[in-house]
Amino acid sequence: MNFDIVILSENVSSYPKIEWSEWKDQLSKKMTSEGDCWSRSVLAGQDIWECLDSHRIDSCHLVAWKPVTDTLYKVSLPAHPHPSDQN
Repeated sequence: MNFDIVILSENVSSYPKIEWSEWKDQLSKKMTSEGDCWSRSVLAGQDIWECLDSHRIDSCHLVAWKPVTDTLYKVSLPAHPHPSDQN
């Protein structure tokens, strides 16, 4: 599955192997805050946590995300299972 991942542009340098582009949605175009400096990339993963983990993206850097087929972005993450629960 592919995910749209949005982070603050100031964190792009933490992920030099990922291609980022400047990004604004309709809501952020109306904001005069950190929303003016967001970057987006499309990355693959089994689910959002596996996507973040496999691309080594710090969840604290995440601003918004969604499966590419969805219309609305999400700003919170689902519960992350403890590694021992994944067996």
